[in-house]
This record gives sequence, C-alpha cells and structure tokens, in this order.
Amino acid sequence: MVALALFAGASSFLTGAMLLLALPVVASDGQERLFQLNTIVGSALVLLVFGTFLVFHAASSLGRVASRAMGHHMPWYLLLAFPLLVGAGQWLVLNPGSAPWLFPFVNAGIVAIPSVLIALAVTRRYRDRNPWSWPVTWREWVGAFGYGAIGAVTIAAIINTGYLTGAGWLLLRWYDIDVGADVLRGLPDLPRNAGVLFDLSALSVVAPLNEEFFKGFIVALFWWRGGSVARCFAWGVLAGTGFNLVETFINSLALVDAGSPAADNASHWWIFGPARAGTAALHGLAAGFAALAFYGLFTRQWRFLLGYPLAVVLHGNWNAAVYLIAGSAVLSQAGPDSAVFALIGIALLVTLAVVSVALLWTISGQLRDRQPASIYRVLGMEPAGRTTAPGVPLWLGDRMKPVRQAPA
Repeated sequence: MVALALFAGASSFLTGAMLLLALPVVASDGQERLFQLNTIVGSALVLLVFGTFLVFHAASSLGRVASRAMGHHMPWYLLLAFPLLVGAGQWLVLNPGSAPWLFPFVNAGIVAIPSVLIALAVTRRYRDRNPWSWPVTWREWVGAFGYGAIGAVTIAAIINTGYLTGAGWLLLRWYDIDVGADVLRGLPDLPRNAGVLFDLSALSVVAPLNEEFFKGFIVALFWWRGGSVARCFAWGVLAGTGFNLVETFINSLALVDAGSPAADNASHWWIFGPARAGTAALHGLAAGFAALAFYGLFTRQWRFLLGYPLAVVLHGNWNAAVYLIAGSAVLSQAGPDSAVFALIGIALLVTLAVVSVALLWTISGQLRDRQPASIYRVLGMEPAGRTTAPGVPLWLGDRMKPVRQAPA
C-alpha cells in the first residue's frame, strides 16, 4: 500500500512538473488561452499538490516516522471564500482576456473547497463521537483522500471509457452508422430514443455501479488498520470527496473548452460551482454507504450490504438530474433541451444535495465503533463497564454504548 502511494505520488508530481513545460506555447486568443492555461496550470497545480502530500507521507512511512494525529481546527472561513471565488470565476469566464493567469487558481479553489471541507468535517465528527478510537492521523487522511482522487478515479475512467467505446461501437453498428474508431463523434447520429437510453445507461447505471464499488474498496485496502463501522464510513467519505475533487476539476476543463459541447454552459459558471459543491456531499455520502457495504461483507453483518445499492441509487439519480438539465450537451446530445426539464433537474439536485449534507452530518455523528482502541485495554484505560453490547442497533450501525461501572 505504501509503495503504491509512493508510486502514485511520484508519478503525479513528475506529470505536473512536465505539464508546466507546455506554458511557452499557450495560445494568445482570449477564450482559447483561458482554456489552455486552466488545463496546464490547473492540472499541474492539482498533480503537484497531490504528489507532494503522497510522496511526503509515503516516504515518512517507509522511514518509520510516526504521523501526527489530526487537530481540532476547522477552516470554516473557506465557506466565505467559496462564493467569492465562484463570482470571480464567473467574471473571468465572461471576460477571458482580463486575467487568464488568475483563473486556474480561482478554479482550483472552487474545485477543492467543498470536498476538503466535507472530508475534514466528517473526520472531526468521527473523532468527537469516538473518543476511545485510535486518532485519525494525517497520513491515514491523505491516503484515503488520495486513493479516491487518484486510484478510484483512474480505475473508473478506464471502465467508463471502455463502456462508452465498446457499447457505443456496437450500438452504432446496430444502426449501420460507421464512423470508424471515433465512436463519440458518431453518437449524435443515433436515433433520439436510442441516444437517450445509451446516455442514461452510461451515466446512471454503469458509472455509479463501478465508481461506488471502487470508492468503497478503500475499506479493503485499509482493513489491516482494524477499522470498525464508524471509521469505515469515514474512510469512504474521504475516498468519495477525493474522487469528487478530481472529477469536478476534469468537468471544469470541458466547461471552458471552446471545442466542447459543454462550453455552451460556460456563461452559467455560477451554477457549476454550487452544483459541484453538491456533488462533494453526494460522492462523500455514497462512498460512505459503499464503504459500509464492504464493512458488512468482511464482518458478515449482512444488513450493511444495503449500503452499496443505496450508493448506486443516489449517484444514479444525481446523474439523471444533471441529464435533465444538460442532456443536449452530453454524449449523444439527444437529451432534453427544455426549461421545464431543467427546473425539474435543478429541484432534484438541490433536494439530493440537502439530503446528502443532512445524512453526512447525522450518520457521522451517530455511528460508533464497536470497540475502543486496543491500546486502551492494554493500558487498563478502557471505558467503565462493557463498551459495546454486540447487536445494539443503530439505524445503520452499532452504537458504542458505555455502561456505568457499578460502585465497588
């Protein structure tokens, strides 16, 4: 695991550094310059930051240097910075020649703030509600977040691309549409019904099924740490928010690419920022549910397996709502282009985002690990009485329920 983290971090750092070599050939045109700078500088910034953190913590682990426990500080001031960055991003998109060098940094802030805040908040909530569990270290936090951002994203991208290419080619052949190897170029030629069904199969079925599986897989990778139910949920949220950060950044590149169908929505940048903040909560919650499913599988507590279909349904409904809003610019471009459908989609997105935030707050505060850290038992510092009555039900888990010690 440490070797993989070191390899991923070194690869990310070197790729980010090499991207900067392309700066001298950036276009001079306003919109194209904005897109290229956002792609080169923004990608380099994301890759260099991830690479630095992963290499530092992986090298520290190999050198047997202990990682510090996370503190109690929460940068809530970022909540005030987020709308300011969204406003600045909107202005820069509408005026691409004004300060194109500033846009990649503004965009990185918009992309990162929701994911990082949710990841930190859930981690702090876990720590406050499970004081007898082993503290979450920065190395553990960065490892789970980085796995979602690099590992899960990479695997999901391969599977999603494979489905789009393979299933798209078969569908085009079925309708005698020959575009050679450029399958995506031929999708708009599909009949409308076939195009809509293909789009939804990719967005609301295949993508949620594989993405939630591999985000929840963080529990398998971290199982040696001995995490219980609450900690596994926290790991899932970390992987999900890391995944969201990178996915949001990739989507932001297409939004200002003049050659992309999504660029038609660039003038609505103020919608993109808050919408992707909603996906930070959605991805975090869905991955937390998927992580609970892996926990249930490994501990043979079968009721937790419900977490995986819950994650898939949540994710699939979110993507379907996005399709109602921007289906005419996605894949086959056969989706609806209607103000009524757009309003329905927006209402569904807002509902899912609010529900996701509420459930993240509630579940991270209600779940309890089944046992205190073993070090407390070794040192004779175990909480008074039996800390866990096996089978004490919580609506999604087991509550650690201290029992008052009888007087001597």
